[in-house]
Amino acid sequence: MSIVDRVTLGSDDALPWLDRLRASYAPGAARRGMRLAGSWWSYVGPDAVEVTVRWELPDVAAFWAMRRAAAEDESVRSWWAMTDAVAITRERNVCATA
Repeated sequence: MSIVDRVTLGSDDALPWLDRLRASYAPGAARRGMRLAGSWWSYVGPDAVEVTVRWELPDVAAFWAMRRAAAEDESVRSWWAMTDAVAITRERNVCATA
């Protein structure tokens, strides 16, 4: 399974956000069973960057275990609150192999 996060940020916020993701969010995500598979960014406006992050989980059961663990983890709520404070938009898609 893959989880694809797309976060649109101001140009000046994109790199600091991605650095915080790698330093703060990714270690906890790994403990919840997620593997950071890649990250990319693209300019979507003169002052806006869309950061795309792809996470992998082995299967549906691992996805639901991750969701339960995330719901009980205050750092996850804090991470997304901080993201919402700087993001222009964000979305998450959960994808299973077709």
